[in-house]
Amino acid sequence: MVIEFFEYIGRNLKLAAKNVKANVRQYACFFAAFFIIQVFFATLTVILYNNDKTEWMHVQEEYDYHIMLKSINDYQMLIIENNTIAVFSNDIVFDVVRTAKHVSAFDGEERYDVYLKLKGKDLDFALERFQNKWLKELNKYTEDGEKLSYVITPLLNFSKNLAVNRIIYVISIIVLIALSIFLLVVLYNIRINHYKFQFGIYLSFGADFKKLFETAFWEMFIIWAVPFIPATGVSVLIAYIILHVNVGLPFSCPIWTLLLTVLYGFVVMLVSVWFPMRLVSIKAPMSLIISQDNSNLVTSPRRSLNIFGTKFPLQYELFSTWRFRKYNLRLLVSAIIFTSLFICGLYVAEITRTTLSMEKPQFKVDLSATGISFDSMMRDEVYSIKGITLVDKSNKESAANIASYIAVDPKYVLPFANLVVPDNNDDIRVTNQVEYRTVDEDVIKTLEQYKYTGDLYSAINNERTVIVADSINNIRRFNYKVGDKITIAVKVGQMKAVDSNLTGKALLRQQLQYYIYDSYEFTIGAIIYDIPTLKMPIYLNSEDFSLITGKEANYYNLDVYVDQTLSVDEVREIENQLREWGLLYGYVSVTNTHALSLNVINEDKQFDEIFTLVAILLLTISPMIWFFSQTLYYLKREDEFTILQSMGAVGSEIRRLYISGGITMSILAFIFCIGLGYLLSFLLYFFVNVTIPKWTQTFIRYEFYMPWYAIVLSIVISVACGFLSAYIPYKSFMRRKSKILSVEYSDVSD
Repeated sequence: MVIEFFEYIGRNLKLAAKNVKANVRQYACFFAAFFIIQVFFATLTVILYNNDKTEWMHVQEEYDYHIMLKSINDYQMLIIENNTIAVFSNDIVFDVVRTAKHVSAFDGEERYDVYLKLKGKDLDFALERFQNKWLKELNKYTEDGEKLSYVITPLLNFSKNLAVNRIIYVISIIVLIALSIFLLVVLYNIRINHYKFQFGIYLSFGADFKKLFETAFWEMFIIWAVPFIPATGVSVLIAYIILHVNVGLPFSCPIWTLLLTVLYGFVVMLVSVWFPMRLVSIKAPMSLIISQDNSNLVTSPRRSLNIFGTKFPLQYELFSTWRFRKYNLRLLVSAIIFTSLFICGLYVAEITRTTLSMEKPQFKVDLSATGISFDSMMRDEVYSIKGITLVDKSNKESAANIASYIAVDPKYVLPFANLVVPDNNDDIRVTNQVEYRTVDEDVIKTLEQYKYTGDLYSAINNERTVIVADSINNIRRFNYKVGDKITIAVKVGQMKAVDSNLTGKALLRQQLQYYIYDSYEFTIGAIIYDIPTLKMPIYLNSEDFSLITGKEANYYNLDVYVDQTLSVDEVREIENQLREWGLLYGYVSVTNTHALSLNVINEDKQFDEIFTLVAILLLTISPMIWFFSQTLYYLKREDEFTILQSMGAVGSEIRRLYISGGITMSILAFIFCIGLGYLLSFLLYFFVNVTIPKWTQTFIRYEFYMPWYAIVLSIVISVACGFLSAYIPYKSFMRRKSKILSVEYSDVSD
């Protein structure tokens, strides 16, 4: 049985190798396609494997503890130091790495931040024991029955980070598999379309799906295997250059990463052969035989044409372009979608660089438990800590929470803004996707980092003046100008209860119908254009904020930014000083977001380089589709051109037929390249700018643009391929004709 199996494989491989060798020019594009596909998979797998190692290296360098207990008291510290809760050996689940002692100026008590490292190989078990036994006991001795505050570091969460990385890897592989299958199916369909007669004969003589699939599979297996070693070698070299040469990171390439490439390539090969062969096998043999001249892709113009009239070459080829519009449309979409993906890939690389360049808060401070609002004296105290560059304070209230809304003149609303039009009133547009925020001089310093027009201090210095953004959900919705008016409505009563099951715009419409509002008109003093938004922010001074929301202008939440060049120890020192400062006012929560270390990790992962590489590989696919399809297309039309010559067409007219076809395809390629590139780029922009922030609640504002260098390169390649894919077949046609004529002339002479 085993011997027969290997004999079967050997027989099929030998036959497939013979067929591939005999038709090597026909399969050239498939060799190139598999080379690109394997570079895709191998490079991504090797780089992401090394990225996991890099992340672990950074985490180990920065964190020598798993858990940090915040501000525990003397008795709790005694319990921790003496392990007084431990009864059995498995109760001793941690070691104390270090402690930071603080004296509360608020009540004079000593407080401790304790850094713990869990023991044992099973850290999840140790964490569970710590939470279920130690925390439960320690919480008995907290003041006012509050629960003990603690933080788990990335050193303990690395397994979860690794799981996220693997999910990202799996998603990336699925996307690449889909693109690879699409590419090979496109190439295979082009081949099938131009060799329908051959497949029709196979079916006529009894071939079924099993036989067609078996033959195609082993041929593709040979084509897949030949470029595997050079492709993986190139992939390892690329990964080595990106990670080690470019950044200086440690690099390794275990054999299993390359074995995964084999698996992915096999899946792609299997699926991309299965679909075309299935579609061919269910067709009637005669339908393939009679359409071997591409008649299935031809639409009759339903009119006669004097092809030897004054406009013979141009008009004839224009009618041919129209007759073959199905073929041309398939070709344009198949080829240009990859140049569009190239544009999108470079856009994603730019988005990645933008994300890394944006500073993020290193600490989040919550003063709400103290009931003390952040004021100028506290600001000076925080800024006195060396290394802190910015303190962003916020106080906000959602309009939807207080049944408020803004009313806008339609002339200020952009198309597709999707605002509510009140019943029987087309003169205003209404939305409660608004967030009221307080503004003072500290807040203005934060706002100055954005693009804006007008006077940011006008909201403080003038009555009934506001600062507004022009966007909702990170998309521009309004075309305000400084000095325009905006109306804010506040609920003061109601005639009838609204349906509690309603949400969104449906709820707002019913509120407009049943609630009683007071309206206040404000002047726009400044407009911010690039602030990240879910709900449109409107900045009011403290008096106006209280008027609209009925609440005081208190600042309890702070985002603290630090110098991006600080070391790990310097960041730790800032955290200690922030905690000591917090104890001046009672219980102040200080949370380290680890933004600086995460940014370093993400920079070392070189995602922008990966996206750029993928984009370049995608771009190389487009010429492959152009020339493979057009070569076969014009090869099928050579008999047509020969007939035209026999009817009197001269060589220059045949040449103009090819050139006319090339120019027509170049023009269409130019139009499709811009149109399809814009469409896919905008969909990508909407996804990263609107959809992802809604899922993650992490808002970064990206500008929509198509990288000019990517557009220019895509257009040049598409236009050039559109023309050359017609002109090169002409040169080949003329060479063959000249050889035939020279042979015939030689025979006549003999």
